[in-house]
Amino acid sequence: MHAMQYEITLPADYDMGIIRERVATRGHLLDDFGGLGLKVYGIRERGVDGSTLNQYSPFYLWHDEAGMNAFLFGGPFNGIVESFGRPAVQHWTVLGFEEGPAFGTPPVAAGKHVVSIPAEADPVAFLGEALDGLREHLQQDGAHSGALAVDPRTWQVVRYSLWRDEAPESDEVRYRILHLSSPHLEELRRGRQWDQPSSAANSVPGSASGEPAGH
Repeated sequence: MHAMQYEITLPADYDMGIIRERVATRGHLLDDFGGLGLKVYGIRERGVDGSTLNQYSPFYLWHDEAGMNAFLFGGPFNGIVESFGRPAVQHWTVLGFEEGPAFGTPPVAAGKHVVSIPAEADPVAFLGEALDGLREHLQQDGAHSGALAVDPRTWQVVRYSLWRDEAPESDEVRYRILHLSSPHLEELRRGRQWDQPSSAANSVPGSASGEPAGH
């Protein structure tokens, strides 16, 4: 699974009604997009939920790279490029996805928490604790679902969660959800997603008796 987000920061006096209208008229176009687990049409508004800026910040969970690539290259992403220029697209490998007690209700808010894995830390142990933290985070009343993802280039870990009402203040960045496209939400794999199957480990070139090969 892959997570993806781009952030389009807008002028302080920008009429966010333009973004609301854009989502109202175009958001449904991805409601049946192949390979898409979910797309959160999130916005931040200056003076709301502690935000100091106006921003349109969609967030995506993809089953695999095929759907993501179809979106980015020659697909609906062209509409963003034509309207706002080509933004940098942040991309993470998803390491966990979990449901909360409000999973069956429409989420109206989202929250993001970002932390870096310290250079001296064991990444596996750190991510295991982060996944436990995601599960604990989603035990709160009103939690819809959440994902844990990592960028191995920067070793930053992202916790992104959806909420029925308000996102908690422990999520430093909070969004209002204008629309949720979730054509394949039920198919998103739940739980921890970085354990290598034993059959795959045994098939690694240079390995013997299941011992990992050096790279």
